[in-house]
Amino acid sequence: MIQLLLVDDEPMLLKSMVENDWRSIGVEYVFQAASGLEAVEVLKKTPIDIVVTDIRMPGMNGLQLCKHIQDHFPRTKCILLSGYGEFEYARQAIMYGTVNYLLKPIKDEELMDEVSRVKMLFDQEWEHVGSLERARQTLHVHLPLLRSNLLNNLLTGSTLSSSALAERMKEYQLPFEPGMNCSFILVRMDGGFGDAVEHDDLLFEYAVHNIACEILEPDYNVWYCKDTFGYLCFLLQDNGKGGSFDTRGDNVLEKSAYELQLKVSAFLKGQVSVLISDEGIFPDELALHYRKSLNEFRKVPRSDKGIMIMSGMPRVQSRSLQSLYSPPSIQQLLEAGRWGDVRKKLSDVFEEMSSKKMDTEENMMEVTYTLMNAFLYIAHLQGKTLMEVSGLETDVSSDPRALSRADQVMEWAVGVLESMESGSIREFRDSKNQLISKIHRFIETHIAQDVSLQTIADHVTLHPVYLSSMYKQEMKENISDFIMRYRMEKAAVMLGSTDIKIYELASQMGFQNPPYFSKLFKNYYGVTPQEYRDRHITQS
Repeated sequence: MIQLLLVDDEPMLLKSMVENDWRSIGVEYVFQAASGLEAVEVLKKTPIDIVVTDIRMPGMNGLQLCKHIQDHFPRTKCILLSGYGEFEYARQAIMYGTVNYLLKPIKDEELMDEVSRVKMLFDQEWEHVGSLERARQTLHVHLPLLRSNLLNNLLTGSTLSSSALAERMKEYQLPFEPGMNCSFILVRMDGGFGDAVEHDDLLFEYAVHNIACEILEPDYNVWYCKDTFGYLCFLLQDNGKGGSFDTRGDNVLEKSAYELQLKVSAFLKGQVSVLISDEGIFPDELALHYRKSLNEFRKVPRSDKGIMIMSGMPRVQSRSLQSLYSPPSIQQLLEAGRWGDVRKKLSDVFEEMSSKKMDTEENMMEVTYTLMNAFLYIAHLQGKTLMEVSGLETDVSSDPRALSRADQVMEWAVGVLESMESGSIREFRDSKNQLISKIHRFIETHIAQDVSLQTIADHVTLHPVYLSSMYKQEMKENISDFIMRYRMEKAAVMLGSTDIKIYELASQMGFQNPPYFSKLFKNYYGVTPQEYRDRHITQS
């Protein structure tokens, strides 16, 4: 139904127009205004479809009102009334988008006929906006995004009924047949790409997509998406032009993947790693094979660039990073406010990653969550959130998977540390925490020697009783408990990562009696040092 606004500064004429039987022509509500400025206020508060206005009015005249409506309410239609049949008025009225210009005096029937005619124009415009044809055009424009979203849903295991999926695929013009074999390739962007800067990533991904489709489409139906982990995924099903997967074998797809790598290198100056999945039935086995392929890709170091991976040839995940867990832990360093030592430890972790080629996405997640847990612990210790202590710009808690490369993790961690150190946690700057940092450094440095309460007290020039009390109050544990925990955790790391003799390890941990060390170790871990080592060797 239409909403009409009548504007005229002559009260009798305005009343006469309002009293017409507007409902008979489909006008639901009629509003009135005695001036242009009053009409502007009505338009601000109420959606008006048609405005009938006099030209000659004080303040804002009808032409000015039409200009205002054209600028601020472009879908509203205007009809001008005037007693002056001058061409200049008509010319300006047309220029301001007015649909008709009527001369006074005008009969009620003529005005209603004109409003009815404009109503028909108005209805036709909105029918076009909401028409199926327009919806189809919009669908065609957004088709790539709709297809991508649907494929992502299928990859992650979202279930649709057979009829719903068939209807969606028909609507999206996807010629994939349920029950038939399919395969896919995952593409990881490894860098290069000339002198590209970060904001060019989407352009290069689009270029890689185009090259892949050019290579694959002669033999396969191709369905593309970028998954939540940043991989480019191309789902493939035989298109009937070159035989089936079974008769051609994986080597054809492998050849196509290799050609993709060559073309990307030649024309985009970049490198991509490609994983070829096992075959599976579409759509039932799609999510399973995707997860298997994703699992294999996550074991591949980021420093391995431009490689080819076959999903059916599983890899072994590299072991945990020794420097990440070697005591003192990142959490302990943060508790003591030892910012420089935290940075040194991070540097050691990423150096180990680089030297041992352990920059896989699994290892990256290991580092990210270890840091995240430590940061969360410190934040909650202060009654704050991670966002409050790290700054909004460094928060990734909503999706830590975004940190898939070493440089991303390092940049994030350094940003959080800078925010913490610069003032988010003031408690770490007081003298007691500086003292505790000094105590911990002494213990770590002299762990193989005498680290009794008296020697520590002598080092920091405090009375042993006061030192013990202060430490317990601040750290919620005795110094002796910290020393024992440090020795046991340090010994465990060395047992799992080196071939040091157990008696030598006992000596390095400050125990002159190896059996006594073994007894304490078993009390702490539940197994002897040799059993602990054997277990880790078996697991690796």
